[in-house]
Amino acid sequence: VLPPLPAPLAAPAAVGLPPAYPADPAAPDPLALDQLAGDAAARALALLLTAEDPTGPLTRWQDAVRLASAHPTAGLTGAARALYRDLARATGRTTTDLARGAAAWRQGGLAALLALEEPWDPPAGPFDRARPALLAAAEGTFRPDRNRLTGRSRQLRLGRDALWYAYENRLGDDDWWPTGRPSPDPVTALRR
Repeated sequence: VLPPLPAPLAAPAAVGLPPAYPADPAAPDPLALDQLAGDAAARALALLLTAEDPTGPLTRWQDAVRLASAHPTAGLTGAARALYRDLARATGRTTTDLARGAAAWRQGGLAALLALEEPWDPPAGPFDRARPALLAAAEGTFRPDRNRLTGRSRQLRLGRDALWYAYENRLGDDDWWPTGRPSPDPVTALRR
């Protein structure tokens, strides 16, 4: 007869630091290894604590965007630039696509990325009430197109999660970039 099993160990309070990597020029990029090891550790801890993968089933592109979102594009170091380049190449997209996707992910995760990339036809209701609300708040006129309300330099997109995501077009060339935080109220989303 075997003795009873010991009680399970308590889950760690936080993710530890990854090991130091060798400075061998033939070794993989230490920043990329550190990024992947830290991400894997954080996901493993979340899985241990909740029994659910915090990222769920993502496509290769969505996972690349998630990884890139940990590195804001402003002031990218050489190693972070290389990470963006490599992730973009691995997914068949451009670094601009990746930077825009990462900005959306930082705005609101997968739901924000879907609002960026997937136009859809929302049912009547909140979408129809948004334009009068924007006019009443003196935010100007917005042209509707599917789930998007577009002004001269600002745009709102209604996500499938019923949140409004704000975008801005700084160059006037229909190049929309996520900005601010999502909100169930279009006026609030536009002003954040």
